[in-house]
Amino acid sequence: MHTAAGQSAGGILSWSNRVNIALDIARALDYLHSQADPPIIHRDVKSSNVLLIDNDHAKLADFGTPIKGSVGYVDANYLNTGLVSPKSDVYSFGVLLLELITGLKAVQGSFTLPEWTADARGALNADDGGEALRKLLDPSLKGSADWEQVRAMVHVANLALLENYEARPEMCHVVDMIVSVFEHDESMPQPYKHV
Repeated sequence: MHTAAGQSAGGILSWSNRVNIALDIARALDYLHSQADPPIIHRDVKSSNVLLIDNDHAKLADFGTPIKGSVGYVDANYLNTGLVSPKSDVYSFGVLLLELITGLKAVQGSFTLPEWTADARGALNADDGGEALRKLLDPSLKGSADWEQVRAMVHVANLALLENYEARPEMCHVVDMIVSVFEHDESMPQPYKHV
């Protein structure tokens, strides 16, 4: 997104806008990984490569480029081995999802956003997960979000950000998780059909 994560040129993105954007990017990555022939690893998923369309939908730009390793978006597996895989894109998508949820940038001082939010994200399974959600949600939304949806989106981010890259879900599963949470929400796009 060409402005700060969670914001459009016209102001603050609503929660439903953010979910639509996350779903659009997840679908784009799923297409690149599993339907493009040959499959394509994006290699540089980050907010500045997301083009907003009417604040409600998004397109992923600049794919198939040489590995750039944008600070804050690169997973430890790539940093340690120099090897890139579709699971590297999954990790970067998790960071992008955190940006949409929190309204923060991928780097917070000397910390990455996953590091910065680790305690709050980890507290979701605790008895007081509601407090953790309130800490994570972009304050500019003033609590105007479906808390069960926020919880589900943080769960998706947590899976995408797993340190063990092999345990991260495929993008097709990420799409399914996002769609299944919102299938009864009429403002959401229709479920993605696998061809």
